[in-house]
This record gives sequence, structure tokens and C-alpha cells, in this order.
Amino acid sequence: MKKKFIRILLVLIFATWVSFMGIAFLVSKAHGNDFDLLEKGIVAAISSVCALLGPLIYSYNLFPRSKYLESSDIAKPSFKDVCSSVVNTPQGFDFIRLKTEIASKWVITFSDDVEKILKFRTKMGFFKSWGAATWLKYESNAGKLYLDSFSMTGMYTSDLARKMQKEIEKCLKLFEST
Repeated sequence: MKKKFIRILLVLIFATWVSFMGIAFLVSKAHGNDFDLLEKGIVAAISSVCALLGPLIYSYNLFPRSKYLESSDIAKPSFKDVCSSVVNTPQGFDFIRLKTEIASKWVITFSDDVEKILKFRTKMGFFKSWGAATWLKYESNAGKLYLDSFSMTGMYTSDLARKMQKEIEKCLKLFEST
């Protein structure tokens, strides 16, 4: 995963550098100035790195969380911004039905029906939010759902994770009405 990330990063830096060089060449020729390759190359290289610094930091935080969600690791998430809660399940609670409800609203990334563990996330949008994710464990003996939600980037507060937990609690209310 890291090699792929570094490869993508290098391609992006090179593509950005070529774009800056092309624009600098066109601007200098449009104004009738000489094109100093070394000077423009250094400026373009610095601009390329600066332009990609934000996405690089975002991706650095996103990859471990995404890797955790896709893995078969059933342990609770160990990120700093985890929002935890325990919810009592109503009478007649069915884990498979909850899984179906969750699948209709979110993207399930891992499921273990034996251990009754789900990992799922919101749909990610490039211009909206990278979203939040939840680790859910159902203990039928205790009649409890354990929820650990976290933001995908870790770059902001867990407001989105708390909203996700409230949505899960709304799903549980469907069981109370049946």
C-alpha cells in the first residue's frame, strides 16, 4: 500500500511540475520574455510540492483507517478520535435485520456473523466529506450493541461520528415498533 501511495504521489508531483512548467513557458512567451529553464523549474518544483501538501496530509491520515476498515481485524479501533457508546437492544432484536438496515444506508466493509461484528462507513465524497466509520459489536447475552465511531481523516472533531451513532440508534427504534 505504501509503495502504491508513493508511486501515485511521485506521478502527481511530476504531472503538477509539468503543468506549472507549461504554463510558465506559455506566459513568458506571451509576454515576449526569455524562458529561464532552471529558474522556472525550481519555482515549479516548489509549487508542485506545496500544491500537493494538503492532499498528502489528508491521505496520510486516511490510509490507516481505510486499511483497518477493510481488514478482518475484529478488535476495536485504536484511533485517537473514537466516539464510543453502548446501546441496549430492544426485545426481538435481530442482528441480521440490523445488518440489512445498515447496508441500505452505509457501506459495509467487514462483517462477521459468528462474532456479530460489523465495520461500515459513510459514502465518501471528494467535495463533501471523507466521512465517518463505525465498528459495531453485538453481544446477545448482554443484549447490548457496542459502537465505536470515528472520522475517516482524523482531521476534525467527531461530530460526524456522533451523528452516525444517532442514526444507528434510530435504526434500533425500528425494532421497538415490531
